Amino acid sequence: MGGNPIQFDYTLILTIMLPVIISLIFFSFFVYLMVSAIKFFKHKATSDQMLLQKLNELIRLQTQDK
Repeated sequence: MGGNPIQFDYTLILTIMLPVIISLIFFSFFVYLMVSAIKFFKHKATSDQMLLQKLNELIRLQTQDK
């Protein structure tokens, strides 16, 4: 019963699967960064708009008192 055990060849995994997995990880990270940047800029636009409205209200109140 002594014979050679069956050996698995990992070259297929290392040459084909590993670059594909690394590429998918990189692509998913890039998509995540793009989505979070888009969310940030949308939130920034709304908060800037609110800030401008408040500043306009303050300017209006200041000029109204004089």
